[in-house]
Amino acid sequence: MNTTIISAGQHERVRQFLKDLWDYRELCLTFMERDLKVRYKQTVIGVLWVVLQPIFTTLAYVLIFGKIARMPTDGLPYMLFYFAANVSWSAFAREFTGCALSVEGNAYLISKVYFPRVVVPASVVCASMVDFLIGWLMLNGIAMWMGHWHWQLVAMTPLLLAIQCSASLGIGLVLAALNAQYRDVKNAVPFLAQIMMLATPVIYPLSQLPVWVREIAFINPMAAVVTAYRDCLTAGPFDWQLLGLSLFVSVFYLVGGLWFFRRREAKLADIL
Repeated sequence: MNTTIISAGQHERVRQFLKDLWDYRELCLTFMERDLKVRYKQTVIGVLWVVLQPIFTTLAYVLIFGKIARMPTDGLPYMLFYFAANVSWSAFAREFTGCALSVEGNAYLISKVYFPRVVVPASVVCASMVDFLIGWLMLNGIAMWMGHWHWQLVAMTPLLLAIQCSASLGIGLVLAALNAQYRDVKNAVPFLAQIMMLATPVIYPLSQLPVWVREIAFINPMAAVVTAYRDCLTAGPFDWQLLGLSLFVSVFYLVGGLWFFRRREAKLADIL
Protein backbone atom coordinates (compact mmCIF):
# COMPACT_ATOMS: atom_id res chain seq x y z
CA MET A 1 0.00 0.00 0.00
CA ASN A 2 1.43 3.33 -1.06
CA THR A 3 1.43 6.14 1.46
CA THR A 4 1.66 9.79 0.49
CA ILE A 5 3.14 12.04 3.13
CA ILE A 6 2.17 15.68 2.82
CA SER A 7 4.32 18.16 4.65
CA ALA A 8 2.26 20.78 6.43
CA GLY A 9 5.15 23.21 6.12
CA GLN A 10 5.62 22.83 2.36
CA HIS A 11 4.13 26.19 1.38
CA GLU A 12 6.72 28.82 0.60
CA ARG A 13 4.68 31.97 0.61
CA VAL A 14 2.07 33.59 2.78
CA ARG A 15 -0.04 33.96 -0.35
CA GLN A 16 -0.39 30.19 -0.49
CA PHE A 17 -2.10 30.25 2.89
CA LEU A 18 -4.77 32.57 1.53
CA LYS A 19 -5.24 30.29 -1.47
CA ASP A 20 -5.56 27.28 0.83
CA LEU A 21 -8.15 29.12 2.89
CA TRP A 22 -10.23 29.69 -0.22
CA ASP A 23 -9.78 26.14 -1.51
CA TYR A 24 -10.86 24.72 1.87
CA ARG A 25 -13.66 27.22 2.46
CA GLU A 26 -16.24 24.43 2.82
CA LEU A 27 -14.19 22.88 5.63
CA CYS A 28 -13.93 26.31 7.23
CA LEU A 29 -17.73 26.64 7.13
CA THR A 30 -18.07 23.17 8.67
CA PHE A 31 -15.81 24.16 11.58
CA MET A 32 -17.75 27.40 11.91
CA GLU A 33 -21.10 25.59 12.10
CA ARG A 34 -19.72 23.15 14.66
CA ASP A 35 -18.38 25.95 16.86
CA LEU A 36 -21.72 27.75 16.85
CA LYS A 37 -23.60 24.58 17.78
CA VAL A 38 -21.18 23.71 20.60
CA ARG A 39 -21.29 27.25 22.01
CA TYR A 40 -25.03 27.20 22.66
CA LYS A 41 -25.56 23.46 23.17
CA GLN A 42 -27.52 22.56 26.32
CA THR A 43 -28.15 26.22 27.20
CA VAL A 44 -31.63 27.16 28.40
CA ILE A 45 -32.08 30.26 26.25
CA GLY A 46 -29.66 29.30 23.46
CA VAL A 47 -28.79 31.99 20.95
CA LEU A 48 -30.64 34.60 23.00
CA TRP A 49 -27.34 34.95 24.86
CA VAL A 50 -26.05 36.74 21.76
CA VAL A 51 -28.66 39.44 22.42
CA LEU A 52 -28.61 39.52 26.22
CA GLN A 53 -24.85 39.52 26.77
CA PRO A 54 -24.06 42.87 25.08
CA ILE A 55 -27.14 44.46 26.67
CA PHE A 56 -26.26 43.38 30.22
CA THR A 57 -22.58 44.28 29.75
CA THR A 58 -23.49 47.70 28.40
CA LEU A 59 -25.92 48.36 31.25
CA ALA A 60 -23.15 47.49 33.74
CA TYR A 61 -20.80 49.95 32.00
CA VAL A 62 -23.49 52.65 32.02
CA LEU A 63 -24.07 52.19 35.75
CA ILE A 64 -20.43 51.97 36.84
CA PHE A 65 -18.57 54.22 34.43
CA GLY A 66 -21.44 56.49 33.42
CA LYS A 67 -23.65 57.12 36.43
CA ILE A 68 -21.04 56.55 39.16
CA ALA A 69 -17.66 57.45 37.64
CA ARG A 70 -19.16 60.09 35.30
CA MET A 71 -16.82 59.19 32.45
CA PRO A 72 -17.03 61.70 29.56
CA THR A 73 -18.58 60.38 26.33
CA ASP A 74 -17.83 63.13 23.80
CA GLY A 75 -21.51 64.05 23.58
CA LEU A 76 -22.96 60.57 23.03
CA PRO A 77 -25.60 59.05 25.33
CA TYR A 78 -24.02 56.55 27.70
CA MET A 79 -25.97 53.64 26.22
CA LEU A 80 -24.72 54.27 22.69
CA PHE A 81 -21.20 55.16 23.78
CA TYR A 82 -20.67 51.84 25.55
CA PHE A 83 -22.78 49.64 23.28
CA ALA A 84 -20.82 50.69 20.18
CA ALA A 85 -17.56 49.85 21.91
CA ASN A 86 -18.85 46.64 23.44
CA VAL A 87 -20.07 45.16 20.14
CA SER A 88 -16.77 45.66 18.33
CA TRP A 89 -14.46 44.88 21.25
CA SER A 90 -16.32 41.73 22.29
CA ALA A 91 -16.09 40.38 18.75
CA PHE A 92 -12.36 41.11 18.59
CA ALA A 93 -11.68 39.52 22.00
CA ARG A 94 -13.76 36.46 21.12
CA GLU A 95 -11.86 36.10 17.84
CA PHE A 96 -8.28 36.28 19.04
CA THR A 97 -8.84 34.28 22.24
CA GLY A 98 -10.72 31.62 20.28
CA CYS A 99 -7.97 31.48 17.66
CA ALA A 100 -5.36 31.08 20.39
CA LEU A 101 -7.02 27.91 21.71
CA SER A 102 -8.31 26.53 18.41
CA VAL A 103 -5.31 24.44 17.36
CA GLU A 104 -5.01 22.71 20.73
CA GLY A 105 -8.76 22.16 20.77
CA ASN A 106 -8.57 20.32 17.44
CA ALA A 107 -5.40 18.37 18.26
CA TYR A 108 -6.87 14.95 17.43
CA LEU A 109 -8.06 16.01 13.98
CA ILE A 110 -4.84 17.85 13.17
CA SER A 111 -2.70 14.85 14.10
CA LYS A 112 -4.76 12.48 11.92
CA VAL A 113 -5.82 14.38 8.79
CA TYR A 114 -3.99 16.79 6.52
CA PHE A 115 -5.54 20.12 5.69
CA PRO A 116 -4.16 23.66 5.90
CA ARG A 117 -4.06 24.29 9.64
CA VAL A 118 -4.87 27.97 9.18
CA VAL A 119 -8.45 26.90 8.43
CA VAL A 120 -9.00 26.12 12.12
CA PRO A 121 -8.32 29.61 13.58
CA ALA A 122 -9.88 31.25 10.52
CA SER A 123 -13.14 29.40 11.21
CA VAL A 124 -13.20 30.93 14.70
CA VAL A 125 -13.15 34.42 13.19
CA CYS A 126 -15.93 33.44 10.77
CA ALA A 127 -18.08 32.06 13.59
CA SER A 128 -17.60 35.25 15.59
CA MET A 129 -19.02 37.24 12.68
CA VAL A 130 -22.47 35.78 13.39
CA ASP A 131 -22.49 37.23 16.91
CA PHE A 132 -21.04 40.49 15.63
CA LEU A 133 -23.72 40.85 12.95
CA ILE A 134 -26.49 40.46 15.54
CA GLY A 135 -24.82 43.02 17.81
CA TRP A 136 -24.28 45.38 14.87
CA LEU A 137 -27.96 45.20 13.91
CA MET A 138 -28.88 45.92 17.53
CA LEU A 139 -26.54 48.93 17.48
CA ASN A 140 -28.28 50.27 14.38
CA GLY A 141 -31.67 49.78 16.03
CA ILE A 142 -30.66 51.54 19.25
CA ALA A 143 -29.05 54.37 17.27
CA MET A 144 -32.27 54.89 15.28
CA TRP A 145 -34.37 54.80 18.44
CA MET A 146 -32.15 57.40 20.13
CA GLY A 147 -31.88 59.62 17.05
CA HIS A 148 -28.17 59.03 16.41
CA TRP A 149 -28.26 56.83 13.32
CA HIS A 150 -26.27 58.06 10.31
CA TRP A 151 -25.42 56.39 6.99
CA GLN A 152 -21.75 56.32 7.99
CA LEU A 153 -22.54 53.45 10.39
CA VAL A 154 -23.23 51.25 7.37
CA ALA A 155 -20.65 52.71 5.00
CA MET A 156 -17.73 52.48 7.44
CA THR A 157 -18.41 48.96 8.72
CA PRO A 158 -16.56 47.04 5.92
CA LEU A 159 -13.37 49.01 6.58
CA LEU A 160 -13.66 48.62 10.34
CA LEU A 161 -14.34 44.89 9.99
CA ALA A 162 -11.26 44.50 7.80
CA ILE A 163 -9.11 46.12 10.49
CA GLN A 164 -10.71 44.11 13.29
CA CYS A 165 -10.51 40.70 11.59
CA SER A 166 -6.99 41.19 10.24
CA ALA A 167 -5.67 42.15 13.67
CA SER A 168 -7.52 39.41 15.56
CA LEU A 169 -6.52 36.64 13.14
CA GLY A 170 -2.91 37.81 13.01
CA ILE A 171 -2.56 37.92 16.80
CA GLY A 172 -4.56 34.70 17.17
CA LEU A 173 -2.32 32.78 14.75
CA VAL A 174 0.79 33.66 16.74
CA LEU A 175 -0.86 32.65 20.01
CA ALA A 176 -2.26 29.44 18.49
CA ALA A 177 1.16 28.33 17.26
CA LEU A 178 2.77 29.15 20.60
CA ASN A 179 0.00 27.48 22.61
CA ALA A 180 0.48 24.25 20.68
CA GLN A 181 3.98 23.99 22.14
CA TYR A 182 3.76 26.00 25.35
CA ARG A 183 0.51 25.37 27.21
CA ASP A 184 1.24 28.30 29.53
CA VAL A 185 -0.01 30.51 26.72
CA LYS A 186 -3.66 29.53 27.23
CA ASN A 187 -3.40 30.66 30.85
CA ALA A 188 -1.96 33.99 29.74
CA VAL A 189 -4.59 34.66 27.05
CA PRO A 190 -7.36 35.89 29.43
CA PHE A 191 -4.86 38.19 31.13
CA LEU A 192 -3.71 39.49 27.74
CA ALA A 193 -7.34 40.15 26.78
CA GLN A 194 -7.85 42.22 29.94
CA ILE A 195 -4.70 44.25 29.29
CA MET A 196 -5.72 44.90 25.69
CA MET A 197 -9.19 46.00 26.78
CA LEU A 198 -7.69 48.56 29.15
CA ALA A 199 -5.45 49.76 26.31
CA THR A 200 -8.50 50.17 24.06
CA PRO A 201 -10.91 53.11 24.57
CA VAL A 202 -13.84 50.90 25.55
CA ILE A 203 -14.71 52.51 28.89
CA TYR A 204 -13.24 55.93 28.08
CA PRO A 205 -13.00 58.14 24.97
CA LEU A 206 -9.74 58.32 23.03
CA SER A 207 -9.82 62.10 23.47
CA GLN A 208 -9.12 61.68 27.21
CA LEU A 209 -5.67 60.17 26.59
CA PRO A 210 -2.50 62.28 26.51
CA VAL A 211 -1.46 63.52 23.07
CA TRP A 212 1.62 61.28 22.92
CA VAL A 213 -0.53 58.21 23.60
CA ARG A 214 -3.01 59.16 20.87
CA GLU A 215 -0.13 59.54 18.43
CA ILE A 216 0.85 55.88 18.89
CA ALA A 217 -2.71 54.54 19.26
CA PHE A 218 -2.46 52.90 15.83
CA ILE A 219 -0.28 50.19 17.41
CA ASN A 220 -3.57 48.89 18.81
CA PRO A 221 -5.87 48.85 15.74
CA MET A 222 -8.96 48.37 17.91
CA ALA A 223 -8.49 51.87 19.30
CA ALA A 224 -9.28 53.23 15.84
CA VAL A 225 -12.15 50.78 15.31
CA VAL A 226 -13.93 51.56 18.58
CA THR A 227 -13.46 55.31 18.11
CA ALA A 228 -14.69 55.18 14.51
CA TYR A 229 -17.90 53.36 15.45
CA ARG A 230 -18.62 56.13 17.94
CA ASP A 231 -17.80 58.75 15.31
CA CYS A 232 -20.34 57.08 13.01
CA LEU A 233 -23.02 57.88 15.59
CA THR A 234 -22.19 61.59 15.33
CA ALA A 235 -21.68 61.55 11.52
CA GLY A 236 -17.95 62.16 11.94
CA PRO A 237 -15.51 63.68 11.50
CA PHE A 238 -13.22 60.65 11.32
CA ASP A 239 -9.54 60.44 12.13
CA TRP A 240 -8.47 59.14 8.72
CA GLN A 241 -4.80 59.20 9.60
CA LEU A 242 -5.41 56.93 12.59
CA LEU A 243 -7.65 54.65 10.51
CA GLY A 244 -5.11 54.42 7.69
CA LEU A 245 -2.23 53.61 10.02
CA SER A 246 -4.38 51.11 11.92
CA LEU A 247 -5.32 49.35 8.67
CA PHE A 248 -1.64 49.11 7.75
CA VAL A 249 -0.73 47.76 11.19
CA SER A 250 -3.58 45.23 11.18
CA VAL A 251 -2.46 43.90 7.78
CA PHE A 252 1.09 43.74 9.14
CA TYR A 253 -0.18 41.70 12.10
CA LEU A 254 -2.04 39.38 9.72
CA VAL A 255 0.92 38.83 7.40
CA GLY A 256 3.26 38.42 10.37
CA GLY A 257 0.87 35.98 12.01
CA LEU A 258 0.56 33.91 8.84
CA TRP A 259 4.33 33.84 8.43
CA PHE A 260 4.87 32.78 12.06
CA PHE A 261 2.15 30.13 11.84
CA ARG A 262 3.64 28.81 8.58
CA ARG A 263 7.07 28.47 10.18
CA ARG A 264 5.64 26.20 12.89
CA GLU A 265 2.92 24.44 10.93
CA ALA A 266 5.00 21.41 9.96
CA LYS A 267 5.61 20.55 13.62
CA LEU A 268 2.07 21.03 14.91
CA ALA A 269 0.97 17.42 14.45
CA ASP A 270 4.06 16.12 16.29
CA ILE A 271 3.84 18.68 19.10
CA LEU A 272 0.15 18.09 19.74
